[in-house]
Amino acid sequence: RRRAEDIGYGIRDTWIDPRDVAEEEALTTLEGVNTKVTEIAAVQKQDTQDIYKVMEDTQGRQTEIFQRVKALVDDSQYHYETGRLVDQEARCSREA
Repeated sequence: RRRAEDIGYGIRDTWIDPRDVAEEEALTTLEGVNTKVTEIAAVQKQDTQDIYKVMEDTQGRQTEIFQRVKALVDDSQYHYETGRLVDQEARCSREA
């Protein structure tokens, strides 16, 4: 009896019922051990896929943030130049 809850990014938090522990400890046959190894491999595969998805999401957000910062830097340079030109025009019109 396992209860799995989604805790974000499709990752599941699995709670194992203590009553199942006794059954798992009783696995002494080769068939039981093979079954358990297969189950563990499936869980590991799913966990690995979940981790890769989180990494991919993080990398996408990181790229998006980088692009936004670059746009802000470009905008600040544009605004600086615009302000400088406005100030220069104001000086020229006062002198004229």
